[in-house]
Amino acid sequence: MPRTYTFSIQRHGIADATTAFNLIRDAESWARWAGRPITFSAWQGDESRSAEATVVGRTRLVGTPRFKTAEVVTVDDRPTTHGYRIPARWPVRDYSATVHFLRTEHGGLTVTWSGTFIERVPGTGVIWRAYLRRFLGNLAERLIAHAAEAPATRSA
Repeated sequence: MPRTYTFSIQRHGIADATTAFNLIRDAESWARWAGRPITFSAWQGDESRSAEATVVGRTRLVGTPRFKTAEVVTVDDRPTTHGYRIPARWPVRDYSATVHFLRTEHGGLTVTWSGTFIERVPGTGVIWRAYLRRFLGNLAERLIAHAAEAPATRSA
């Protein structure tokens, strides 16, 4: 019987929380800051919307030009919480994640990336959880580093 798994990682750095939030919510910026294997990023479709409009319900495509993963944005609570789910067949099912941005003293930032999924093949969940912890931990570190180099953004 497939099991449900949860994971949570935290990364800390010196960066502006709003800037980091704006980077993660902008599908088109991922290819600039996420690093390998995310060399392609875009919004699905060709809708243009204001940067201030909500992105909840929109689908972000990330991956490579040949292999893209669709992520539907579920939470857009600027500048503290961003959430998404992966609706398509994937090595796991019912994957959803939330990224929390917490400002700390002296310009610090804590990024907590947590999520849940159901293993598709019994016995593989522990492997996927380990992979996601490593991959998303690295992603959070790159997000903080890129936000630290970018000019600070005002909160909306």
